[in-house]
Amino acid sequence: MSTRQTNGPAVRALREALGIQHARFAVDCLISPGYLTNIEKSRKQPSPEVARRLAHRLGVELDAITYPVTTTPKGTQS
Repeated sequence: MSTRQTNGPAVRALREALGIQHARFAVDCLISPGYLTNIEKSRKQPSPEVARRLAHRLGVELDAITYPVTTTPKGTQS
């Protein structure tokens, strides 16, 4: 089973490359600036919906700011 994790430093790098202010980006994505800080520093993982909003605001595909993570279903061993 595979899920996707957001690459916080990639979000920050793209945001800065586009010249988007931190607080403005957070407002545009309907999240708080503090939550954005936690995402960009990889302290928190956003919901899939928030990740989609981040990608949309940055003008990139979701794959540009996320990466796959393989998970093992509970009760099984790898």
